[in-house]
Amino acid sequence: MYYEKRVLVAGGAGFIGSNFLVQFVKRYPNYSFICVDYFNYASNRNIIRDLSSIGNFEFLQLDLSGPLEKIVGLVKSYAITDIINFAAESSVDRSFQDPLFFTKNNIIATQNLLECQRLFPSQIKWFLHVSTDEVYGDELENCSEVASLSPTNPYAASKAAIDLIINAYRKSYNSRVTIVRSSNVFGPNQDCKKLIPLIIKCGMDGTNVPIHGDGTNKRSYLYISDFLDAIDLIWRKRRDDDTVDGIYNISGDLNQMIENRVTVEIINEVFGFTTGIDYVEDRNYNDQFYSIDSTKVHSLGWEQRISLRDGLVMMMPMMMKKIGPKN
Repeated sequence: MYYEKRVLVAGGAGFIGSNFLVQFVKRYPNYSFICVDYFNYASNRNIIRDLSSIGNFEFLQLDLSGPLEKIVGLVKSYAITDIINFAAESSVDRSFQDPLFFTKNNIIATQNLLECQRLFPSQIKWFLHVSTDEVYGDELENCSEVASLSPTNPYAASKAAIDLIINAYRKSYNSRVTIVRSSNVFGPNQDCKKLIPLIIKCGMDGTNVPIHGDGTNKRSYLYISDFLDAIDLIWRKRRDDDTVDGIYNISGDLNQMIENRVTVEIINEVFGFTTGIDYVEDRNYNDQFYSIDSTKVHSLGWEQRISLRDGLVMMMPMMMKKIGPKN
């Protein structure tokens, strides 16, 4: 069957990738989506299984940090035209314990994909890489896309490293790669090691939630559908205008940076919980906040539509079903 585009979705079984596929496989029936993932603790296997019955979706289990030859073979055999890279190990806590694991999985895997684009520049027309606001660190406020990178933990350093490698490929090989750096994305089917689903799980279990340090560290939240709307907008604009490229910050309202301890209070209010807090030993280094300027993506017409509270209400039924009460 002919497809207008054949899209390799790296890390498509993860939280953001699986939500992307659920929306985009149906939104673009004239595109073929090839999901490549090796599955880990945070993978949404049930979603991948359900998508497998749809004609323009296919799943391949593969470690993208493995031999380049296998990935090149995949790109050739499926005639891949676009790469969207969600693949990443993202646990900051684990990165302190096993930093080399993050180097291998977050840098080598993405560079393998970059090599595929370098080898097949006329075939692969577009590459979108999902980075993070953590690459900027917590020293500056209102960081634009040209702000210096100053990561403070091994996870963020691995993401900053690949961002710099992408910049080198853009300069050295004229690789067409777009980078998006977002604030904390939340929504249905997120792993319970992340703060918002962890708080919800503790509320359902009737246990206190562990919070690092004194709970005053601040984060800005972005609902998954708002983030995916930004990706879709950039993707569509890029099809019509080759100059829509480079780096885009995607963030919620800068005035909505919320202390972690206050996030617990908000979830208690929305879900009707009475969850308490256990303040635990802080991380080796815990960024106080991340502050990014999203003016560039706003200029394309994107706006945040869903607040933290509204997003919590929207995700409530699915999260209650996914997590379930403690027996």
